[in-house]
Amino acid sequence: MMQKIRHLFVTSFRWRILINISISYVVAVIIYGLLSILLLHMNILGNTRIRDVICFMVAMIFFIISFMKLININFHYINQINQKIQQVTMGDYDTYCEIEYDDELGMVAANINALANTLKHKEEESAILKENERLAYDAERNAEKQKNELITNVAHDLRTPLTTIIGYLDLLRQNKNLDSDKVQEYANIGYDKALRLKSMMDDLFEFTKIDNPNMIMNLNIINIAELLLQMEDEFYPSFEEHDIKPEFIIPASTMNVVGDGQLLARVFENLISNALKYGYNHSTLKVEALTDDDTITVKVINEGDTINKEDIPYLFDKFYRTDESRGTSQGGTGLGLAIAKNIVKMHKGQILVTSRDHITTFIVILARFHNEESEA
Repeated sequence: MMQKIRHLFVTSFRWRILINISISYVVAVIIYGLLSILLLHMNILGNTRIRDVICFMVAMIFFIISFMKLININFHYINQINQKIQQVTMGDYDTYCEIEYDDELGMVAANINALANTLKHKEEESAILKENERLAYDAERNAEKQKNELITNVAHDLRTPLTTIIGYLDLLRQNKNLDSDKVQEYANIGYDKALRLKSMMDDLFEFTKIDNPNMIMNLNIINIAELLLQMEDEFYPSFEEHDIKPEFIIPASTMNVVGDGQLLARVFENLISNALKYGYNHSTLKVEALTDDDTITVKVINEGDTINKEDIPYLFDKFYRTDESRGTSQGGTGLGLAIAKNIVKMHKGQILVTSRDHITTFIVILARFHNEESEA
């Protein structure tokens, strides 16, 4: 019973006010009684009515003083709550209001804390939304920039061979008396430029296809060793043309991966073509395959000008070409390595490049597929 009474007085602000009034009243009654006895004992103010009025007035003063002292304890806490409300209003959402009473004031303090916490989360969500909007805006601007760069690069790269073709066709059209050797020469030049133009268009269309996130791969178990040996046969005429000595170091063990055979073939075609294009003639081109329990690593190593350290991080970016390659006639669209990177990425692999002391190495790392039947 006493516990219930104590809980009632502690958990209710109204009951605490009643306690303050009761204590102040008891103090006033005691003061009234003591003062009455004192005045009666000292025989001061013999008139009873006047003595009672004076005792009542003094007791009332003590009642008011006692009540104000007691109620100030509660109002001090109310002032703290008010300060916390002002802090929340000013945007300080880290504010925490101590819950000193388990009553209406405690509920107000708890609600202030909950409100501050809610507003803090809202502010964080708003900041995240603003950041997402900024990122989306930046992505849109970047997409627009890339589109403009695409148009500029494609127009620039296609214009050169197209201009050459038009120029030689115009020579053939205007000069009716050209001898057959000149006609053949101009036709051969125009034909070579047309082939280069077609190759560039093929690269552009293939990159657009591969860059599509909805592209579906034709997955099969591919033996990388057989694929590389096939590359050696296909590039034999190019090796002869550049007087390149090919060295294909392929282990006899099975080197299976799960992937799209045509796409993986394009990766190594691009890397070997790149090595032929920018490597030295009369040198060695090495293709080395390594394997362990988890991965298959293929290295394409050629001798050529060392690639600047500043260029290496951007070699796989679309349309990126080093300053040296831009000034040469063999420079392509800058899509070959970007295509290779996208294909390797689609196969959950890695592609890296190193270049030092006139040796450039492209490294392709793919996940190895273990076929127990073939390995048994």
